[in-house]
Amino acid sequence: MNFPTVQKAIVLAAGRGKRLRPYTDHTPKPMLLWNGRPTIHTILAALATMGVSDVCLITHYLAEQIEAFVGDGAVWDLQTCFVRQEAMNGTATAVQLAADFIDSPTIIVAADYILPPTYLHELHTAYLAAGTPLATSLKALPADELGQRSSVRFAVDGTIAEVVEKPADGQAPSNIGASLIYIVPPQIRPYLTNLNASPRGEYELPTVINQMVRDGYKLFGLLQPTPQEWHPQN
Repeated sequence: MNFPTVQKAIVLAAGRGKRLRPYTDHTPKPMLLWNGRPTIHTILAALATMGVSDVCLITHYLAEQIEAFVGDGAVWDLQTCFVRQEAMNGTATAVQLAADFIDSPTIIVAADYILPPTYLHELHTAYLAAGTPLATSLKALPADELGQRSSVRFAVDGTIAEVVEKPADGQAPSNIGASLIYIVPPQIRPYLTNLNASPRGEYELPTVINQMVRDGYKLFGLLQPTPQEWHPQN
C-alpha cells in the first residue's frame, strides 16, 4: 500500500529537563545552545529538509521562550502553531492535545534531539519505500541504557511487534531501541481518546503505537545513528 508524503509534524517540547539542571532552571531544554543556536533549530531544519510544511509544537515549561524563538516558522519556511500541555503526564497526552492536527500522515518528534539536516529525510524515504502506515527511527543501545530507554521486539517479517518502554533487567527483547520519532497515520486519532497509563503512571506514545500494531497496523523501523542529545560540554 502506498501512503502520501508526510507534510505535518508534531514537536514534543514541553519537558522540564530535570536531568540537565541547573542548565534548565531558566532555559527550556529545546533552547539550550548548540553551535550557537537553540537545539530545537536542528529539529525544525531537519523537518524542513524532509519536506514538512506544517508544525504543531507542544510546549509547557518556559513555553514563551520556545514560542518566541520559533514564531511563525518562516525562518525554516514552515507554518507553525502551538498547544500548551498543562498536565505533564506523558507523551501520549501531549499528542492527544494535537489529535485534530493529524488529518494526514504526521511525524512526531521529541525536541530532545540534535539532528543532522537529512536525518528525518532518510526516515521519510525509507517509510515511503516500506509502505507501512507506521514508522520509527531505531538506534542500537548499550545494555546498561535499555532499562532507561526502550527495546523493540521484532516480528518474523522484520517489522516491529512491540516497543517495550524501560524494560526490567534481563527483559529487553533486543539491544535496539526506538527513538521518540514516529510517523503515524490519521487513524491514530481514535486510539488517543482512551489512554491507558503505564505502571509508572504515565500515558506514553509507545503504548498507543503498540495497540495499533496489535490491531494490524504494521510498524517499520529504520536503524539510524543514535541521535545526539545536549550535554553541558556542548
